[in-house]
Amino acid sequence: MKLQNNLRIFIVDDDPFWAAVLQQILSNLGYSNIYIFMSGEECLKHLHLNPVMVFLDYQMSSMDGLEVLHKIKDYFPGINVIFCTALEDISVAIEAINWGCSEYLLKSNANRKVLSNLLSQQNLVFN
Repeated sequence: MKLQNNLRIFIVDDDPFWAAVLQQILSNLGYSNIYIFMSGEECLKHLHLNPVMVFLDYQMSSMDGLEVLHKIKDYFPGINVIFCTALEDISVAIEAINWGCSEYLLKSNANRKVLSNLLSQQNLVFN
């Protein structure tokens, strides 16, 4: 698959295992410009890099994903954000969608096919 080098993707998650799994799936899909941040604060400091997609965890220690989502959307409303969580909570999903996340992805459902479909829906897969 053709590498999507010019498309910058952020993974924001304080779980290094999940971040590595997600990075590997994205790499296998041809994305190579992937940044991993272990906190929302780290991500926010790097928004000037203009990612086209942010995979954002909900449950992080100092700032939860909803707070980070608000700040991302304040910075640039057009950034695609996929909210990633192990938490099956409809109220969190509704709030995330109301604040502008593109998708709400349960980590247990994340695999190559699902991520490929999500990226395709966001017009981030090119043949």
